[in-house]
Amino acid sequence: MEKVEERVDRLERLMEYLIEEMADFKKWVIRYTAETDRKIEEYREEHRKELRELNKRWGEIANKMGTIVEDIVFPAFKPVVRKYFQCEPERAYLRVVYENRKKGIYEEFDAFAVCEKQVFLLEVKTTPREKHIEEFKEKAKRFLQYFPEYADKELILIMGSLSFSEGFIRLLSQAGIYAMAFRE
Repeated sequence: MEKVEERVDRLERLMEYLIEEMADFKKWVIRYTAETDRKIEEYREEHRKELRELNKRWGEIANKMGTIVEDIVFPAFKPVVRKYFQCEPERAYLRVVYENRKKGIYEEFDAFAVCEKQVFLLEVKTTPREKHIEEFKEKAKRFLQYFPEYADKELILIMGSLSFSEGFIRLLSQAGIYAMAFRE
């Protein structure tokens, strides 16, 4: 009988040891999980910051690309007006901003040229899309509202880019907009 009691005592000690080990293991798992969660959250926050910075840089690059294309297309603007519309531009403007703080209006026009009887509004797109056609037509209406001194002149719309597909040129023509692509 004594052997059975020794065995039971031994089993009880082992069970106590096992319970202590399990409690220690549980504490370790809780600490490890908390540490892992903290590291994951740090990684997420770092990733969010990097993503915000990357988006900011992409925005800057996109803006710069737009102005680069404007800078490439604009020098040909007056010669195109002269050659294809037989009028001498009195003035040509690049990156004109209309701002009315009271009404909360801020709008940028890529370029426009003024002749005796016409005003040529140039909208430059790095990557022209079909939606830009309607947006440009709406922008042209606002142009005349913002610059009423040109309301008595014929407004001619020109979309400029480095290149256009034949299909896109057809869409522009159907909308009454001229296409002006860069050519060497």
